[in-house]
Amino acid sequence: MSDEFLNSLDQHFPTFAGKLRSRPDANIENVEPGASDDDLAEIEASIGVPLPESYKSLLRCAREFWLFGGAIQFGFQHPFTHDFQPYDELTPQQQQSVQRKSGGVWPPPSNGMLCFAEFFMDADGDQVLFDVSNGMANGEYPVMYYAHESHPPSVRKLADDFETFLNDFLDYEQWADEDAA
Repeated sequence: MSDEFLNSLDQHFPTFAGKLRSRPDANIENVEPGASDDDLAEIEASIGVPLPESYKSLLRCAREFWLFGGAIQFGFQHPFTHDFQPYDELTPQQQQSVQRKSGGVWPPPSNGMLCFAEFFMDADGDQVLFDVSNGMANGEYPVMYYAHESHPPSVRKLADDFETFLNDFLDYEQWADEDAA
């Protein structure tokens, strides 16, 4: 299935496909068939915002795939909106956890953003998200990184659009091919 996936990527994301082919350490796994246009319409209806065409193109290539042993996971659980309940509706235990882990900062800075993948660049449980707060610019949302274990949790911009993110992230220091170094 990963050959079929890479061939599909060649058509939509040739730079990313080429980088994956040159990185056997990326270990492509859990590849599931791509989404149909009906699937994509259903996803958009369920989240209430349009998805960038570039991201939909990736979902057409594969609805799920993992890289680096699951450190990067595009999956069926994505996309979903970070939608946190008000602080005063948290249980006392949850409020204590917020005080301990983030110094009382609530909601997390990712609130309202659209998570599209698990992305354990700094720590397990971190994610990449679309910042949908200002709508699309040129059909795209900025791509953000949510570091949930930083103190307090933080969000930083990775790219202006999804295709740039996809083409560049394998070059990030965290994913450097140790054999090539």
